[in-house]
Amino acid sequence: MAGYSWQHFWKNFNNTTLDPEGNTLVSPVHTKSEYYLISYYGRLNYSFDSRYLLTATFRADASSKFSKSNRWGYFPSAAFAWKINDEPFMKNSEFISNLKLRLSYGETGQQDISSDYPYLSTYTASYNEARYRFGNDWLTTYRPDGYDPNIQWETTATYNLGIDFGFFKDRITGSVDVYKRYTRNLLNEISVPAGSNFTNTIYTNIGKMKNEGFEFSFNSIPVSTSDLNWNIGFNFTWNKSEITKLNTIDTEDNYVKTGNADINSTGRYLQIHKVGETPYTFFLLRQAYDENGKPVDGEYLDGNGNTTTSEEDANKYVTGKSALAPYLIGFSTKINYKKWDFGMNGHGSFGNYVFNYTAAKSSFEDLYSSQGTSSNILASALKSGFTQQRLYSDYFLENASFFRIDNITAGYTFNKVWNTNINLRLSFTVQNVAVITGYSGIDPEIYSGIDNNVYQRPRIFLLGINLNF
Repeated sequence: MAGYSWQHFWKNFNNTTLDPEGNTLVSPVHTKSEYYLISYYGRLNYSFDSRYLLTATFRADASSKFSKSNRWGYFPSAAFAWKINDEPFMKNSEFISNLKLRLSYGETGQQDISSDYPYLSTYTASYNEARYRFGNDWLTTYRPDGYDPNIQWETTATYNLGIDFGFFKDRITGSVDVYKRYTRNLLNEISVPAGSNFTNTIYTNIGKMKNEGFEFSFNSIPVSTSDLNWNIGFNFTWNKSEITKLNTIDTEDNYVKTGNADINSTGRYLQIHKVGETPYTFFLLRQAYDENGKPVDGEYLDGNGNTTTSEEDANKYVTGKSALAPYLIGFSTKINYKKWDFGMNGHGSFGNYVFNYTAAKSSFEDLYSSQGTSSNILASALKSGFTQQRLYSDYFLENASFFRIDNITAGYTFNKVWNTNINLRLSFTVQNVAVITGYSGIDPEIYSGIDNNVYQRPRIFLLGINLNF
C-alpha cells in the first residue's frame, strides 16, 4: 500500500470588547494563523505459510511549523509475528487455541505545538491604545516575538515484545506486552534566560526521555449457555517515564519549569522537567507544621530543614511526585440472560498526584472584598487556617488515585412486537456513576495534575428505545 496526504489547518480569531451600550472600548483583536502537513507513506505485508508474518512501514512527513532544513521527518517501522499455534506440534492441542509471538520496532513523529510559526522571526503590532507618539503623530510599534530557527520534529522509537494467547477455544483470551520507548528532541515551551531571545518563553527541543512499561489485557467468557452469557474484560498498564537529557551539559540544579497554574499569569509554575525525574514532577515549597500537625500559615522548610517565609525557587524542592499515573486499569463486564442484558464499564489510575490549585487560592483573605461585602470560601480554608493564598505549598499536593464507574446499562428486548419481525429494546443507562478516591477536590481525573476546576462532571440518566425491523 502506498499513499499521500495533504492537510491544511487554519484559525481566525476575532475579539471585540464592548460597553453596555455596544460601543467599542478597546481596539478589536484580529488574529489569523495556519499550518500545513503533507505525508508520503507505504506499507508492505508478507505472510509465509500463514505462520510467519512480516509488516514493514515507512512515513515521510513534512510540517510547515519547521524550517525548510528541518521540515521533513522520516519514520520507519517493522513488525514480525509468529503464529505458534499453527505449527504442526501445536495443531492438535485442545488447551491452546491461539498463541502468537510478536516483535516490533517503530519510530513516530510529533509536531503538535500551539505555535504555528515557532521557527520564524515574527513581529506583533501594538494596539491603538499603546502606540508611540512622535511629534504630532501616533505611530504603531512592532515588537519581535521569540523563536527558535532550529526547532525540529520530536521523534519516538519503540521496541515491543508481545504475546497473544487464547485457551479453551478462546473462552479465555488476552495479550501481554513489554516495551521500551526512547524519545529525542522533546518539544516543549520553556523559559529562557533574559536577553537570550526576544521573549521569556519559546518552543524548542529540550532533550531526551525514556519510557518502559508492561501491558496486560484479559478477556473471559465464564458462562456460555443457551440462556446465559457472561463476558469479562480487564486491562492493566504499568509505565515508567524518566527524562534522561535536557541540555548539552546537565547539572544537578538544571531544570525546566512547566505547569503554569494560571493562564493569566506567567510565573505560577508548579512543575518541572528534570533529568532523572518523571516529566511534570511537582516543584513546591515544603510546608511547615506545628507540634499538633496543623500547617503553619506562611512558613516553610528550606533545604537545611530551617523555617523560612520566603517563597523563592531556592527554597522549593523536587517532590518526586508527578501528574503522570504509573498504573492504569480498565474493567468491563456484560451479562445476557434470555431477553435481559446488563453491562458495566470502569477505569482508574493509581500513583498520580494532583495539586489542588482551587483550594490553594482560597483563604480567609477572600472572605471580604474591597467593597466590604462578604464572599464564600472553600471549607478547606477553614481547615488550613491560611489567611492568604499559599500557591506553592505542598500541603495542597494530593494523591489522586481513583477508580471511576463510567456507565451501567440494563436492557430488555421484546421480540416479534405486534406479531411482526420488529424487535423492541428498552434500556436504562447511568453515566459517570461513581468515583472511588481519596482526593479532596471535585474530580481527581486531571491529566495536567493542576486542579483549576470548579465544576463537576454531571451524572447522566438515559432511557433508550431501539426498534429493529
